Amino acid sequence: MIADAITLWWETMAGPQILIRRIADALSEGKSVLLRSSGRLPWQEQMRDILSHQLSSATIEHAELSSGTPQQLIPQLLGQLRRTRASICPLEYRAQLTYLLDEHIFQGSVVWLHLATGCDLRPAVHLISDFRGKGLERSGCFVLAVPDQFSLPRLSGSVEVIDCSEAVHFGDVRLFASILADMQPGLPEEFRLYAAQLAAHLAGLNGELVPPLLQYLRPDQEPAESLKEIRHDILVDPSLLPDPARLEQSVWKAQIQTVFADIEMARLRIVSDWSDAIEDALETEYWEPQKNRTGFIEQMGERLTEAEGVELGTLVRMMVLRRKEDHNQYLLYIPDEQTREWICFLRTCRNKLAHHVPCPQAEMSQLLSGLAAQEEPCTGVPQILQH
Repeated sequence: MIADAITLWWETMAGPQILIRRIADALSEGKSVLLRSSGRLPWQEQMRDILSHQLSSATIEHAELSSGTPQQLIPQLLGQLRRTRASICPLEYRAQLTYLLDEHIFQGSVVWLHLATGCDLRPAVHLISDFRGKGLERSGCFVLAVPDQFSLPRLSGSVEVIDCSEAVHFGDVRLFASILADMQPGLPEEFRLYAAQLAAHLAGLNGELVPPLLQYLRPDQEPAESLKEIRHDILVDPSLLPDPARLEQSVWKAQIQTVFADIEMARLRIVSDWSDAIEDALETEYWEPQKNRTGFIEQMGERLTEAEGVELGTLVRMMVLRRKEDHNQYLLYIPDEQTREWICFLRTCRNKLAHHVPCPQAEMSQLLSGLAAQEEPCTGVPQILQH
């Protein structure tokens, strides 16, 4: 599945394709590239392979650098990529740059730089800016990824800064996750849309996180537990996974985008099915036992007259209130117990989401199953609330 996911990400998703094209265009113009990203770029090795097809006349090489001044970085580069040239490289920095350019050391090559964890990025950025070549074919170019919060110095005109978030958007990740979720045989059908939304929000703009998230997210397990399993199995760099605060926000966003509109559709279905009883209750004066008061049903300070406008919370209240003329009768009586429980359950879930509180996974699974059951023809009231 991973191979299919990589191909899908870089060769099918619009945002990643745009990013590749922008990098290729800048390199073709002879400019080195600084890639600003909110996280680690996904599948960089495969990204370089695809980029090499865009630059058919160039070779892409990869160099791992450690700490050091720009003057110390050049010998590191030569030691890895051009060992036969390293011994005659000058010691002085400006002479080193001249040597690289005059001798065409990296002609026809894109040198993709990667710095070891914790290394200062500034010397490498200065080196790239100072390397003012005469085109990709004659001098070569560099590529370096930097965090989006990294403060860039003033750069020469030989460098193109590309912000990955301007090419790859959340919609790309969400579509990517949706396609992969449909390819996961272990995911129940009613859970797939939510799993895709959740994986996309947890991944941010890093598509590489989506496949392991979809592999471990399950209807019967809290997302936090799924993340623990991913960390335990060392499927991804733990630093890329969300912290508890971001996790809760991501879960809430995924739930809002998956079910909030469907809850409203379920409400409309209920008030349509029981419109006669609801409108009769709206026209009837109620008695409220707890406060021993009477009145007519209002919502947001206004009298209600049509069933369609009755919210879930109001429906629940109407089922608790009694009729003024006969305290033994409920204001709104729905004889089917499952429907009554379904209304109360929908109200609970909606209220949580409306107040930025995610539903527990058990409730979410119950809600998804119930909503899916209502979409099936001739199923009537969802059976999920039976004890």
